[in-house]
Amino acid sequence: MKRILLLLLFTLPCGYALTAQGVLTQRVSAEFREVGLEEALYRLGDEQGLRLSFSNDILPPKTISIQLRQIAVAEVLEALLEDTPLRYKELGGQIVIFLPEDVQFTINGILIDLATGERLIGANIYDNKSGKGTVTNEYGYFSITLPAGPVELDFSYVGYGVRSASFYLMENQRLDQQLRSDLQLQPIEVVGDRPKLEQHLVQPGGTTQLNMEQLEQLPALAGESDLVRALQLLPGVQSGTDGLDGLHVRGGSNGQNLIMIDGVPVYNISHAAGLFSVFNTNAVKSAQLYKSGFPARYGGRLSSVLDIRTRDGNNQHYEAEASVGLLSGRMTLEGPIQKGKSSFLLSGRRSLVGWYLQPLAESMRSEEDRQSLVDYDFYDLNAKLNFTLSDRDDLYFSFYRGADAYQNRSITLDTLLAQDTSVAEPAPFLSSRSALEEMSWGNTVASMRWTHLFGEQLFASLTASYSGLDVGITYERSDSLTNLSSGSIADRYLSIGRYFSQINDFGARLDFDYRPSPALFLRFGLSATRHQFEPGLLSLELVEKSDTLRQPQLQARSISANEFGAYLENEWQVTPDFKMNTGLHLAAFEVDGRTYSSLQPRLQANWKIRKDLELNGYLSKMTQFVHLLSNATLGLPNDLWVPSTGAVKPEQSWQFGLSSTWHLQKGWQLTSDWYTKRMSQLLTYSEGALFFNDWESNLTSGEGRAYGMEVLLEKRQGKTTGWASYGLAWADRRFPLVNNGNRYPYRYDRRHSLTLAFVHNFNDWLEFSGSWAMNSGFAFSLPQGRYQVFLPGIGSVNVVDYGEKNSFRMPVYHRLDVGVNIYIQTEAVRHTLNLGVYNLYNRRNPLYYNLETRYVSEGSEIREERQFTPVWLLPLIPALNYSLKL
Repeated sequence: MKRILLLLLFTLPCGYALTAQGVLTQRVSAEFREVGLEEALYRLGDEQGLRLSFSNDILPPKTISIQLRQIAVAEVLEALLEDTPLRYKELGGQIVIFLPEDVQFTINGILIDLATGERLIGANIYDNKSGKGTVTNEYGYFSITLPAGPVELDFSYVGYGVRSASFYLMENQRLDQQLRSDLQLQPIEVVGDRPKLEQHLVQPGGTTQLNMEQLEQLPALAGESDLVRALQLLPGVQSGTDGLDGLHVRGGSNGQNLIMIDGVPVYNISHAAGLFSVFNTNAVKSAQLYKSGFPARYGGRLSSVLDIRTRDGNNQHYEAEASVGLLSGRMTLEGPIQKGKSSFLLSGRRSLVGWYLQPLAESMRSEEDRQSLVDYDFYDLNAKLNFTLSDRDDLYFSFYRGADAYQNRSITLDTLLAQDTSVAEPAPFLSSRSALEEMSWGNTVASMRWTHLFGEQLFASLTASYSGLDVGITYERSDSLTNLSSGSIADRYLSIGRYFSQINDFGARLDFDYRPSPALFLRFGLSATRHQFEPGLLSLELVEKSDTLRQPQLQARSISANEFGAYLENEWQVTPDFKMNTGLHLAAFEVDGRTYSSLQPRLQANWKIRKDLELNGYLSKMTQFVHLLSNATLGLPNDLWVPSTGAVKPEQSWQFGLSSTWHLQKGWQLTSDWYTKRMSQLLTYSEGALFFNDWESNLTSGEGRAYGMEVLLEKRQGKTTGWASYGLAWADRRFPLVNNGNRYPYRYDRRHSLTLAFVHNFNDWLEFSGSWAMNSGFAFSLPQGRYQVFLPGIGSVNVVDYGEKNSFRMPVYHRLDVGVNIYIQTEAVRHTLNLGVYNLYNRRNPLYYNLETRYVSEGSEIREERQFTPVWLLPLIPALNYSLKL
């Protein structure tokens, strides 16, 4: 109220104010010894008979010791208010001391974990005085500009206690804060008055921030916690049966997701055809999924962005963690290189599947008198180094390597006696049948990043990166008959296949965060990537009745391309209840002497209707220059990544929608989202195409649609936490050379999806968790008939008629998983035991259907009968994982 009265005083006519100009020129004497500013002003007014007007709330803490003799009142005030943002003015015979509205200062710093020194991403900073807030960026850095005067800051992060800081803001200030992890809190519990903190942040309706501790609590396949499987419990995210075939977000394909490790795209995210992802949760610090409302800093894919940041490593003390489950073993080492200044992290995971696979294969094939070798293995390795060079400079090195290797080798030998025309007696022959399948694929991702703080409001990040994908497949089949007497080959059939694919990306990126005022947050940057593609080629060599083998010649067109990007993104607090995130993403792609360019607008607006209800609208255009071609449904590594070329145009999409967030009673939140997406220039193989050879000439370009509604109810506090979600969706495709050019349902056009997930904390050492998922069956095609076509020069050819594409539906998919987590803390070691069951009621969810032929007798006749038999993958599977942390 006093500030309002002062503003009214400022509006008085200038002539009235000028009548008292002599007050400031009056000469006085004053002496103060170790007194505060408030007391000094009161004494000055009382002792000199001055009428001073001010509010005690605006006075900074300041101790004054000064002696003044016969100087003007204005000079006394200058001395008392020195090094403060306060100003004074004469009005109507009195002196008004005030805090100017336009005086602002910037507070910046980093938020870190008190115990480990890890930077906290997406932590909240909120000023209770001004009602303004911000969040930390990908490096734990924040900057907030506030009016001069008293501030009351709250620093909070999920799973951590709230830290408060109250002080008088008189200058730009560096304020690093350390938050303490509170193990008594549920990992998904919101600490402090979280709704108040969140309502001041722009949160797109389709954005989800995963908490890694929460992920570790949920039930997992065979005890192997997995980031991608957790994402499949969210509305709008689909996958194949039992998690196969990757991520399909809002009607998009598996190749339309921009998935990054520390800001660097990764091409293959799956182990074991999609049963597991390549992300070792022990090395992951945070993961954020964007399904819509894409910020302008992201580009290159149509359907989603998954931004994964790895841990920096403990810079306070050394730690070691090891775990073993039914399918893999993991170990993590971390610690300081120089305490508080630098650290390292090394985390590895190795599969144990080969231990089960080889004995199982041997037992099955021993019954068939075959020798065999079956082996499968995968591993992941994450490494991180970071150095704090100064209070403004940091240097990071990040590395990931993951690979799979599969081998299936078998041989069957048999001795036969047969008549040889060259001799009278039957001759011995050796019948040999052998088969070999070898597959190997892997990713390599590396980056070096330097961050620097320019001034108090400008943060910069410079990154050099590499991303590579290598795939190699060998296929051999041999059947021979050898005369043991003469050593000559009587008959031979040999089939050899080779397939390879390779991608090498070299990139550079420069990003800036600039916060010129509390109402504006600007991001802008540039990027450049050199792509080198060697798309896969399948080469077959058939040899019949010959002892001469010619090695197949592998030929593939190598393609080089340059991709450039620039963006400008502005988060603008228009009014206290309305804010916008607007931006532009400019992309260009040079290939085959041609340049494709794309200007992609991004818009997201948030309106706080009332304290507990917000509306959010979004619009975004996305362009994709690299494409994933697939002719399978299992996410196998022979899916082919190819670039846009002179003959293949980039894919495009527009997505817009409206979402609402309703903060219910404490700890509950209800979010709903309505969206529609239009996709053009999508790519797929033409029907009947030989998809490995000359891929460019076997493609067809078309369009797609996706629209629907998603609802998510979350409980964030209490002993029981979790969520329930429901999705209603439609998705279709239309290609000129598929389904006779008619529109058809997309494979993952799953009309209904419902998921439930919860964690109940009994006490500090015991938790129970569960998840249940139900989805409409995906669309697929079945052969409906067979007919013959006569081709000149070839003759009659059998043709299978599949009817309308994707006109059949798999049965409804549903599955229940449960788990129990036991924590035992000793003086030096923390033990964790995860027990559970995957697919508790043993639901047989079909993976695909086989067309099988069997013979049945009807009276005296034998008739051939064909039927479709479902093939299912994962039955009831126990889960066990034990870990210890030193």
